Amino acid sequence: MSKSKPLYSQIVDDIKAQILSGQLVPGDQLSTEFELAQKYGVSRITSQRALVELERAGFIYRKQGKGSFVLPLENKVVQGISHKVISMILPSDGAAGRRIDYIRGANDCLKDKGYYLNIYTTNNDIAQERRALLELPRNGISGIIHYPIARANFDVLYDLYLHSYPIVLIDKYFQSLPACSVVSDNFDGGYKATSCLIEMGHKRIAYLTNLYIEDISTVRERFFGYCKALKDHGLPINNDIIHFALDYNGDAFAPQTIELLKSLIVKNVTAIFAEHDYLAMAIYRELGNMDIKIPEDISLIGFDNVEILESLDIPLATVDQNFYEIGRTAAGRVVDMIEQGSYESSQTVIPVEVITRNSIGPAKF
Repeated sequence: MSKSKPLYSQIVDDIKAQILSGQLVPGDQLSTEFELAQKYGVSRITSQRALVELERAGFIYRKQGKGSFVLPLENKVVQGISHKVISMILPSDGAAGRRIDYIRGANDCLKDKGYYLNIYTTNNDIAQERRALLELPRNGISGIIHYPIARANFDVLYDLYLHSYPIVLIDKYFQSLPACSVVSDNFDGGYKATSCLIEMGHKRIAYLTNLYIEDISTVRERFFGYCKALKDHGLPINNDIIHFALDYNGDAFAPQTIELLKSLIVKNVTAIFAEHDYLAMAIYRELGNMDIKIPEDISLIGFDNVEILESLDIPLATVDQNFYEIGRTAAGRVVDMIEQGSYESSQTVIPVEVITRNSIGPAKF
């Protein structure tokens, strides 16, 4: 034990390090006050103080009569060992969009390099995202892997770039920001998905998204890939079956969007390329409500390969992103910046793959 810090503080630092490194995971039970006192050669009052401090910092919770248990690391900034901590800023937690694979990839890379991964979720709140981008570097976090919600915090990102702070964007990039990024090959995914449908005889293929092409690189790249595939196969780009910013709240379509879907059938659309899987699933449900059969009446393909697709009555075709590799590569880039003391603004593009399932089939005419 060091003589330069209080004994209880040294116990706190040791247990924090075990939590950050994954030796202790959420739900694990810690040793009792008596056991900690014996292990560290301190009084029971000292071990009790350490547990109180850990609880106050949000690393553990205590159950009366049962003991102390590890809490998830979400939103924790750890003092004392922050020089070995890299934060990943995500819009939400859980497995939505397979974001857990980003975490797995980054964690596997970092633990091999002696770094810890801290997860900060913003709940899709731009203000929380801004707070994280401002506060994490000030609190000594060595680097950030950032999944941006939109362009709203562009000014903070540019300031971090100017100060050579180690940050890597994932999922999307901003063309006017010279930041390092690791993204899927969204252009190739759009190209391959559209080409797959064309090779099945489809000539009237709709492109639908509830997002804005101007703001989000993923939407833009997937759309450009769609357009290039049509052109390369000698097919026209029909603007009347291309729709952005559909009114969709994540659960249901607005009435005008339902009417739009009906109009696609009238316009002899035989296939739909939905820009992401959750939109594809909503279209799948709505077409079912209209008694339109998939793939007999219309083929449907999405993008992302979220797990739930295979559990539908008709498993949906999609484009698979390698989220694990994105997380692993991004973490490696951040560590390189930290250890080499230099900032790079390169982009790494991770390959994608079309997954053909029962929601696509030959064109009916």
